[in-house]
Amino acid sequence: MKKSIPLVLLVFLFTNCFSQSFTPGNFVVLRIGSGAAPMAAGEAQAVFLDEYSPCGDLVRSIPMPVAVNGSNKRLTLPISTSDYTEGYISLSQDGSKLALAGYDADPGTAAVSAASSTSVKRVIAVVDNNGNVNSSTALSAFSSQVVRAAVIEGSDIWVSGGSGGIMYTTLGSTTHTQITTATARALMVINTQLYASSTSGSFRLTTVGAGLPTTSGQTMVNLPGTPVTGSPYQFFIVNAGSGSDVLYIADDNLLRKYSLSGGSWVSNGTIGVAGDKYRAVTGSQNASGHVIIYAIRKNDNTTGAGGEVVALTDSTGYNASFASLVPNLIVRANDNNVFRSIVMAPDPSSPSLLHPGSSSPFQMQLSPNAAKDKVLVTFNNELTGNGTIVITNAAGQVVKKIEGATLHSGQVSIEVKDLVSGVYYLTLNSGNKKETKKLLKL
Repeated sequence: MKKSIPLVLLVFLFTNCFSQSFTPGNFVVLRIGSGAAPMAAGEAQAVFLDEYSPCGDLVRSIPMPVAVNGSNKRLTLPISTSDYTEGYISLSQDGSKLALAGYDADPGTAAVSAASSTSVKRVIAVVDNNGNVNSSTALSAFSSQVVRAAVIEGSDIWVSGGSGGIMYTTLGSTTHTQITTATARALMVINTQLYASSTSGSFRLTTVGAGLPTTSGQTMVNLPGTPVTGSPYQFFIVNAGSGSDVLYIADDNLLRKYSLSGGSWVSNGTIGVAGDKYRAVTGSQNASGHVIIYAIRKNDNTTGAGGEVVALTDSTGYNASFASLVPNLIVRANDNNVFRSIVMAPDPSSPSLLHPGSSSPFQMQLSPNAAKDKVLVTFNNELTGNGTIVITNAAGQVVKKIEGATLHSGQVSIEVKDLVSGVYYLTLNSGNKKETKKLLKL
C-alpha cells in the first residue's frame, strides 16, 4: 500500500521526535519542500530527512536549519526542471552518521545554486544516530555552482558539486582542499575507500584516489567492467562474503546490478524502463543474505511528480540476475514535495567488512597492517588442508593470488613489495569460509 505524508502529522512530528534514535533497518529519504505550497524552480526550499519503516510508514521528520543558530548554519536546497543532482545524502562507513550538502540561504532565495559562495556558503550537515544536526561546516567552494553531496568518515568530509571537482574538509571547518579536477555526483565510503558517481568525461562509477584521500591531485578510476556511458546517480555495495562484491546503481532510467567476478564487475541485469527514472537507491543485507533494496523513481521536480519509493528483495544472490524482480510501491511524495535521495538509517552496530551475522571465522591478523615488503598472515591453527589467499585493490581487481596455501601452520608470509602504495583487501578462503582484512601498502 502506498502512503503519502500528511502535513499536519509532519508538524506534530517536528516538535516531538528530534531526540529519538534512528531504528536500524529503517530508511531515510531526503525531501525538498515543506509541502505547504508549490515550489518554484531554482528557489531555496526547506529540507527534511524523513525516516520510514520498511513498510513505508513515516516514523518522524528531521528538519534542516532554516535560521542561523550559534555555529549552525542554514541548509536549504532548490529544485530544478533539468538538474536532479542536488541533495544526495550518505551514511558513514561505521553506520553512525548521515551527511548532506546544501546552501546557507533563507527559504525563498531565488537562483540559490548560482549565488556566489562569498554570500551563500555551501553547507554540510551531519546528523548523528540520535537525530542531532551539526551544520557548522560552511565552505566557499563551488561558487556560482551547485553543491551535490557529502560523506563523512570520522571528522573527515568529502563534498561534490559544480565543475570544481571533489573537495576535502573537516567537521566544523571553513576551509577546503580540492582533491580532483573531475566532478562527481553521489559519494560513499566503503571499506575505507572513497567512491563517487560521475558523468565527467568517461567517468561513471569510480574510486577516488587510494583509500581516503585528503590532498590534491587525486585520480578517479572507473570500476573495471562498469559502463563508461550512462547517467549514474546513487549507488551502494554489499558484501557477499569476500570483500565488497555486489553493486547496485540507480542509473537514471534503470536500476542496475553487478557482481565482482575475476577482478571485473559483471552485469546481473536491470530493472525498469525509460519512464521510471530511477535516481536514488540504498539497501542492506538481512540475516539470510538477501538484499533489501529501496529506490526513488519518477522525481521530476514538478508538481505532482515529486517521486516515489519502491522496495524489493533481491534473493537471487551473488552473480545472478535480478531482472525478474517486481518493485513494490510503498511511499509517494505529496504534490508540493520532491524526494531527492535515500539511505539506510544510521545503525552504529552495523558491520563494515564482514557479512551480516558472521564472525571472524579464522581470527585472522595481518602483521604489520601497513606493510612495505612482506606481510605475515596469522590465523586459527586448527584449520587443516590448503586454502587460497587473494589480494584485491580498491577497485576490486585481483592483484595477487596464492593457491594451495598450507593452513595447518597457522601463518603464511606474503611478499607485497611489488604492489604500488595504497589500500588493498586480503581474503583467506578455506573452501567453505572466507575472511577479509584491509591491508595498507606503504
